[in-house]
Amino acid sequence: MTDQPEFSTNLYLLGMPGSGKSTLGKEVAMVLGVEFHDLDAAIENEAGMNINQIFNQVGEAGFREIEGKVLKQLTNRPGAKVVALGGGTPCFYQNMEYVNQNGISIFLNVPLEVIVDRLLAQGTESRPLLKNKSPQELLGQLQEHFLERKVFYLKALIHLEGSTITADQILDELHMD
Repeated sequence: MTDQPEFSTNLYLLGMPGSGKSTLGKEVAMVLGVEFHDLDAAIENEAGMNINQIFNQVGEAGFREIEGKVLKQLTNRPGAKVVALGGGTPCFYQNMEYVNQNGISIFLNVPLEVIVDRLLAQGTESRPLLKNKSPQELLGQLQEHFLERKVFYLKALIHLEGSTITADQILDELHMD
């Protein structure tokens, strides 16, 4: 048995909120032996407030500016890393192009009905664009966001689709299994 080659690039997971980016990102980073970063958590750390507070203080436009800045800060840190992007990150300030120039992007395409179930189980209070919605309103909002974001998501270098995407599937795509 040979040693696994060292993973030496950035890996960016993208998709709708609740698609598993953070959960899978942590698992993949552990297997690859690299750092994991959740972009939303890094934004909160940078801003010194939670996502809801940022939205309330500077609106979505201000949030997106901070998001782009923090994405670049994370990317420029030395060493390979796995980054779970926010659901809207690829859609602003040429972030999708930036991600593809600085690593491997993977689109986690999970059915919206599955995402609704996950989000309702997790709670949506910390998600400013999705909170305080009934299941039907949540599905409608997700459908609307998905239609707007799909053109950006499809620019990802790798696409995985299904209701139960696993870390092993991601590693298979990277030929790191």
